[in-house]
Amino acid sequence: MYSKNKELQEAVCRKKVLIAAHRGTCGGSVVQNTILSYQNALLHGADMIEVDVSMTIDGVFFAFHNGEEPAELGIRRDIREMTAAEVESKKTLNSLQEYVGQRVERLDTVLERFRGKCFINIDRSWFYWEKIIPFLKAKEMDTQILLKSGVHERLLSELATSGTGLMYMPIVKTMEEWETVTKYDVNVAAAELIFSDLNGPFTDPAFLKELTDEGILPWVNVIRLNDEIVLSGGLDDNLAIAEGFEKSWGRLIDLGYQILQTDWPALLRNYLDEKM
Repeated sequence: MYSKNKELQEAVCRKKVLIAAHRGTCGGSVVQNTILSYQNALLHGADMIEVDVSMTIDGVFFAFHNGEEPAELGIRRDIREMTAAEVESKKTLNSLQEYVGQRVERLDTVLERFRGKCFINIDRSWFYWEKIIPFLKAKEMDTQILLKSGVHERLLSELATSGTGLMYMPIVKTMEEWETVTKYDVNVAAAELIFSDLNGPFTDPAFLKELTDEGILPWVNVIRLNDEIVLSGGLDDNLAIAEGFEKSWGRLIDLGYQILQTDWPALLRNYLDEKM
């Protein structure tokens, strides 16, 4: 196990299950992927914040999920086709679609704000790995940052040849994809497993134990993006709220999942404090 994974492993040993907050914790006038949303997530008991990344045409990284421009900025331009100055000139929309004073924030600002405070999952940065991998390495936050991507040989090769040893989490949808990951010399600290039903290998406790025995933390998304996309076999936040935490989150934890990404970290934290 890489020494830079030590803090992540120790956190799991202490808490048994870690909570990742999807885009921070937003709602009301707290806008997703902002420092306010990330701070809110930590106040709600999250151990890790998920930070989406977009790069502007002049090479500046921002904490923003491209595609959310209409909902978050009230525009239909792709942030990746804008300059940093243009992005920073825009006000954001809150959950009531009212403009508020929060702005889209630079990734550098976000990382510095949470240096030493929590784990940070870097999402949607794979479009710019040639630039962002050295950027992240230069931050010297290897014990906090968990880089993730889908399973693509080009990305795995690029990460392996970078020689950075950054903590990495593949987004895995099939066993074939998992086998692809194992062919590369990358520091797999966690594995985000996506499954639509409860009868496949990703709900097999034996497979999940194999991962943990290798120092790889099984991650499951209990968020519900919409009613069409199924990330965790229906065992999600909505089921937990509607029918009871044990029927959803509890089943996943009992299978062996050690990181749960949720939109409701305070509810999950309260449940874990009672269960664990």
